[in-house]
Amino acid sequence: MNKRIPTFAFPVNEFYKPVALAIEETMETIQAPDSLVATSFLTGMSIACQSDVDVMLPYGATTPCALYLATVAESGERKTATDKLVMKPIYDYELSYANVYKAAIEQYEVDHGFWEIESKAINRLITSTIAKDGDTTELRQRFAMHKAAEPVKPASTRIIVQDATERGLINAVQGDGKSLAMLSDEGATLLKSGAFRNSATLNKLWDAPSLVMLDRADEVVQVTDPRLTLSFMIQEELFQDFLKMKNSTARASGFLARFVFCHPESTQGYRAAKELTDEEPVHGANVLAFHKRMTALLEARDQRHANGKYSKKVLRFSTDAKALWKEVYDIIEPQLAKGGAYHSIRDAASKTMEIASRIAGIFHHFEGIEGEVIERATLQRAINVTRFYHDEFLEKFGDHNDLPEDEKDARALIGCMRTKYWTRGRTWVYRNDVRKDGPVRHQARFVAALDLLEEEDVIRVVPERRYGRGKLVIELNPAFFDRPGAL
Repeated sequence: MNKRIPTFAFPVNEFYKPVALAIEETMETIQAPDSLVATSFLTGMSIACQSDVDVMLPYGATTPCALYLATVAESGERKTATDKLVMKPIYDYELSYANVYKAAIEQYEVDHGFWEIESKAINRLITSTIAKDGDTTELRQRFAMHKAAEPVKPASTRIIVQDATERGLINAVQGDGKSLAMLSDEGATLLKSGAFRNSATLNKLWDAPSLVMLDRADEVVQVTDPRLTLSFMIQEELFQDFLKMKNSTARASGFLARFVFCHPESTQGYRAAKELTDEEPVHGANVLAFHKRMTALLEARDQRHANGKYSKKVLRFSTDAKALWKEVYDIIEPQLAKGGAYHSIRDAASKTMEIASRIAGIFHHFEGIEGEVIERATLQRAINVTRFYHDEFLEKFGDHNDLPEDEKDARALIGCMRTKYWTRGRTWVYRNDVRKDGPVRHQARFVAALDLLEEEDVIRVVPERRYGRGKLVIELNPAFFDRPGAL
């Protein structure tokens, strides 16, 4: 039976086991919300895979394995700590790139400076020869050879886009096969940047056609086969400011619809103090294994590019996976129509299966699965993860004005019981405690919401005498609280 009350626990176990264990290890270490941590891992996987593989969709189009990801979380949710731990290989690589690039630039400046001195000498010689009415045939050849030998400024090989202006972004992706990332654990700065002021460029980079023409103030720039992962974390209040300023264009242009979005419930107030000793490693074995895999993919990419190989492997779905893809697509599509469940977020819902395909490609490649065929099981995992983000987007941006009051209250109670009790290992709670400390205190509304939750088999309200006393308690159904909501 389909539930009409969604649950918002992140389906960590849909990642393949090595990554799932690393996510759980990080959640234990940092005690940050599950979706915040998982989305950070997915960001790293996207960066590591985007220059290697694309995915052919069942109808023949090809989509990149690059994601846009947004996490809204309050101050104190350990966004920065999570980002630093999970993304360490990216930042380490970035530092090494920066050092190599700095040395290359210094050598270029020396070479170009000497070239300019030679240019002035040749120019003086030419001027003098012309003034004397001499033969300039050899000088013309020498001048042409000198011009052809002008040192070329080295292209940046850095991953992270440093200049978040629109011009800076276009300059960064200019060329062939660039694979880049825009990252911020304090997303307000990124959202106010020039690159975000005109989302058309970012929309084109998400679509990633083989040839992109980007408009710069002074010229049209040709970009070939670019890949960009964009990920930011931001506080709720600052995100609301962005929406007020940009909402009409951010939604109308399809910009926000391209993001996987999460707004995790806070873990503040439920985090245990942990004592770290000198012997205890900052990174556990599972996180280190994740880092090793990221680094291996980045190094393999660099080796290919050094050999002039920029083409990407195209992954295809198996026959069973195609059937699943079509099955889920056919469930979503009718709900986009007026009166449908996803009509208010049809911009995002229409991209659900493309995003699921990208995540499936990332799962396949990062796990190191042999071959170029994505099987049904991998696509199912990706769909389940995408469902979570879909539900989060619906909760944040969907039109809930027509929801019955009991359903609104039931949603609020689920969030409360999940955060305060289920995530702390509690499988039951006193009924009066939920009413007294929860979001629905009006007696009649509280009863109506509990009735709905019982009807949907989310909870059971039973006498406490089962536990030795007489008060009413609410039993939480593991079958519901342990799995992500269905579409």
